[in-house]
Amino acid sequence: MRKKLWAISILLFVVMVVVIYNSYGLFENNATATEQNPVGGWTINLNDILISESGETNISIDEFVYEDSTTINNGYIAPGRSGYFDLILDPSGTDVAIRYDITFNLDELYGENITYSVDMLSGNSATQVDDNTYSGIITLDDIDAGETISLRVHVNWINDESFNDSDTELGIVLNNKISIPINIKLIQYLGEEINN
Repeated sequence: MRKKLWAISILLFVVMVVVIYNSYGLFENNATATEQNPVGGWTINLNDILISESGETNISIDEFVYEDSTTINNGYIAPGRSGYFDLILDPSGTDVAIRYDITFNLDELYGENITYSVDMLSGNSATQVDDNTYSGIITLDDIDAGETISLRVHVNWINDESFNDSDTELGIVLNNKISIPINIKLIQYLGEEINN
């Protein structure tokens, strides 16, 4: 009888250990998972040119809308002619706020008789941080609202007799174009101040 009691006690002890082990297994989490946080999108279009990475991009603009002139035939550029072109930044494929720095490198190609000025057409105003660079911020609210940043660049060709030779070379050819090199730097905006 003692042997039966010992056998039943051992059997109950084993059953109890199995039940406790399985109960503990219900509360223990041994699951393995990989946390996946999506990376914010970065797709910006500048005048329909796709910019898919942050950093610097160089472009040349040679498509101007020239103002009518009573002294210069259509199709020709010459001193006294003015025109403009628009820069449009479309950040709709971007999930982060953006800082942009746009530098006009007009001085590299032409003399002081070709000048320019910049106006904001839409978006937050840009700050002129030096003679040739304009900086601004595109906020997440702007991006969510589908806003674009539009800058209009006015170009004026001033008549200066000291530039007659270079003016003649540019103006003598029908449909000749002035090409303005522009450097655009786009980075994620992290709250820094823009100082001029």
